[in-house]
Amino acid sequence: YEKGLEERFVELFSNQDGTANLTAYRLPVLEANRAMKHINRLAHSSKTRGDHRNIDQLRADTFLHLLYGKNAALNSDTAEGSGQNRRNTVDIRVDLTTLAGLDENPGQIPGWGPVIADIARQAADPDLVWQTTIVDQNGDVVSVGTTRRRPTLVQHRHLTTETPTCVGPGCRMPSHQSDIDHNQAWSKGGKTVRENLAPLCRHENLMKEAGWTLKRNPDSSYTWTSSHEHPYTTGTDPP
Repeated sequence: YEKGLEERFVELFSNQDGTANLTAYRLPVLEANRAMKHINRLAHSSKTRGDHRNIDQLRADTFLHLLYGKNAALNSDTAEGSGQNRRNTVDIRVDLTTLAGLDENPGQIPGWGPVIADIARQAADPDLVWQTTIVDQNGDVVSVGTTRRRPTLVQHRHLTTETPTCVGPGCRMPSHQSDIDHNQAWSKGGKTVRENLAPLCRHENLMKEAGWTLKRNPDSSYTWTSSHEHPYTTGTDPP
C-alpha cells in the first residue's frame, strides 16, 4: 500500500472520438472515497433541482469543474445552502481486535471493499469524522457510532451558556475564552459528550497534566481531585 502511494500520478490522454480522459491513479483510499462522496452529493443536489443531465454526466462535470474552480454543476446562488462545504463522512466496518492493535484484519468500506488494518485504525484520527461499526470475533455488531474528538458547535454553545466561567477552583476566566476539554482524556477513552466536557482555561488544563482529575456531577457542579486524593467541588452561577 505504501509503495503504491509513492507511485501515485495523474494522467491526461485523448480518446478516438476527440474527448479526453483525466485520471488520477494510486490515491489514498480514504481520501479518494471522501472525494467521490463529495462529487456524488453535489451531483445529486443538482439533479434534485431539475438539472437535465443524467447522474453520470453530472458527476463528470462536477469533477471537472471542482478541479478548475468553476461551479457549473451547482447554481451559484444555492451552492452554500446545498452543503458544499460540509465535511464528508466515510462509513467503515472494523474488528474490535484490529482497533485494539491485536491483529491486522482488514477493514471494510461498504461499496468499496477491504482496506488495510492501518487505514481502518485511522478511524480514531481526531481531525476526521467517521461513522464506525465495531464487530466482535463472530461478526456481531458491538457498537455503531460516530467518532469525534472536537466538540460540536451545539455542544460548545451549550456548555459556554450553562457554565459561564472556567470550572477551575476560584477561576473567573470566561468560558468562551477557555478551551472546551474532556474531563476524561479522549486518548484514554473519554467520549465527546456533554457529561465529559468542561470549559477549562490553559492553567486548569495544566492541573490535569500535573495529576489532578476532573468529574462532572449530576447537579452540573464539578469535582477536582488532587494527586493526593483531596476533592474540591466547584460550580458557577447558572445562566
